[in-house]
Amino acid sequence: MKPNTLFKVLVLIASFPFAAGCALGSEEDPAPGQQSLGASPDAEGIWLSTKYSFGLCSGECITTISRDGAELSLKACTHNQGCPRSNLATLTDEGARKLDEIEDALSGVALDDRYGCPDCADGGATSVHLRRDGLETSHLYQYAEAPAPLLALDHLVADLRLGLDSCTSGPLLKLSTGCTPK
Repeated sequence: MKPNTLFKVLVLIASFPFAAGCALGSEEDPAPGQQSLGASPDAEGIWLSTKYSFGLCSGECITTISRDGAELSLKACTHNQGCPRSNLATLTDEGARKLDEIEDALSGVALDDRYGCPDCADGGATSVHLRRDGLETSHLYQYAEAPAPLLALDHLVADLRLGLDSCTSGPLLKLSTGCTPK
């Protein structure tokens, strides 16, 4: 590994988690290109979180869907007034099965750190955070324009987000009590 690449990897690792309220794609330096990685046998899953961000926006401009095992959380934030809303849910057996299938398909796929022009012309940005072989990586792309290797994950997370946002349990997730709809 080149010394410059090693430095960028260390900077990337030190930058997690992203500070709430930072718009994706605006002030962040791109992470180094990713190599082909496999799933860690002791990891609970590859997908850690997905963050949606819109630079020129008022209200809930930053939404993050995170995963800890079968537990899901949605955190909806503004650019400068904190995070007024958060909801919790648990993956159903079907949701966990679908996520496992998608993660298996991602386990050996090489992914770039950035695709296209995220949040250009205020089109929004999506950032997917993965853990493969013990290394956490971030992959940034234009909102609703997932690259082919991340398309299935993008669609699944969009379905999870819809349920968490609207406080609607379904075949993929079961909401916890106290859900606040958008």
